[in-house]
Amino acid sequence: MTITYDSRKVRPGDVFVAIPGFKVDGTDFIRQAIANGAKVIVAENEVKVPAGVKFEKVPCARKALARLANKFYDYPSKKIKLIGITGTNGKTTTSYLIASILKKAGYKVGVIGTINGGLTTPESLDLQEMLADMVEQGITHVVLEVSSHALALDRVSGCDFDIAIFTNLTHDHLDFHKTKKEYLATKLKLFENLKQDGVAIVNVDDPASKDIFEVVQGEIVTYGVGQARHELRSTKHNEFDTKVSGIAIRQDSMSLTINSRELRTPLIGIPNVYNIAAAYQCALVLNIPQMIIKKGIEALQGVPGRVERIDFGQPFSVVVDFAHSPDALQKLIETYRPLTEGKIILVFGCPGDRDKDKRPVMGGIAAKLADVSIITTDDPRSEHPASIVDNIVAGIRLPGYPDIRDRCRIIIDRREAIRKALELAEKGDTVLIAGRGHEKYQDFNGKKVEIDDKIEVGRILNAHN
Repeated sequence: MTITYDSRKVRPGDVFVAIPGFKVDGTDFIRQAIANGAKVIVAENEVKVPAGVKFEKVPCARKALARLANKFYDYPSKKIKLIGITGTNGKTTTSYLIASILKKAGYKVGVIGTINGGLTTPESLDLQEMLADMVEQGITHVVLEVSSHALALDRVSGCDFDIAIFTNLTHDHLDFHKTKKEYLATKLKLFENLKQDGVAIVNVDDPASKDIFEVVQGEIVTYGVGQARHELRSTKHNEFDTKVSGIAIRQDSMSLTINSRELRTPLIGIPNVYNIAAAYQCALVLNIPQMIIKKGIEALQGVPGRVERIDFGQPFSVVVDFAHSPDALQKLIETYRPLTEGKIILVFGCPGDRDKDKRPVMGGIAAKLADVSIITTDDPRSEHPASIVDNIVAGIRLPGYPDIRDRCRIIIDRREAIRKALELAEKGDTVLIAGRGHEKYQDFNGKKVEIDDKIEVGRILNAHN
């Protein structure tokens, strides 16, 4: 007997949990689940089932799935050190940094997140299975990216987090959360449910940190660059607060000093300063010596699709990045502005069926900060690509913004957009290709079209060499 929420995977004797979805409802597949042999049906609405099949009505099917999965896999998060990272930006890079440090310290580490899964945070059943497999493999520490969707949809319900890290809160996902206040309230769930002896690690430079301080019942430690200060109720680890100074950013590397130790890393930009500080703080809480922390940070040579430089000997820089929110896009351009002798050429788009409010904001940022912006597709999903572009362009045509004809081009086909950006680039320029990072497919109304920005750049540059 096992548990599933996919009727196609039901085997004789299984438990089927009917989860209400955004496009389809699990209750519509109960008949198929029973036909495949399900002996227990769990759902939120009353359902008639045939003799020999047990039905259990629950107030929340997603919570029920999480509870059943946790019990079925024997509560795996209790058998490891579980580190959860939430925030709009920085989750992936911070998770890679922490994993690198832990490996240098001799621990066996697992990472679950955006790059190695379809969802940033897997559905609760899949997550518990992954954690159980990691326990079986002898993994002692797991770093988990915790998305706001995962918190809202109870995917991490029942997980025992030893450490919860907050990176930042900026404009994103407002198609799902409706308001930034609701978005923040969802993020707070991770800290409200932190285990009693757990530790919250908080970016004190972000205004939302004050709200986190109010809900954490246990210990809080902070990190930041500005190092703002708030009254903290419980600070046993406060002597570990990171102090960052001496930041020097170059095209291919960055140096900074944390707690009097100089670090050198190929990860560049102020966002990565915060990511490194968060990882450093996490390692201190785990009682890892600072020399090991330094070695772990410096050992990480890059994160797929995160400020990733593509070098085929061309006389200009090319960077692929996952930046898909206004704040991330702005910081990406601002990182490279002082490092660029010539023009900044930006390629970006916005995903369909997602937060439409951020599209004109990102258009305005591109028009103001980049020298040339090429607006293209991201994942259109069920929307027409041209209508998404129109939303972006609306932010460029606002009063006070540069004329779109002077600074912006529209090329719907992403391959052609990348090609044009590389053709326009001259010695000393920087080409920033934003929005998709590590992703390998575009979604056109359910049809997956293969495209990898890094591979595309390499193909075009190699053809010109």
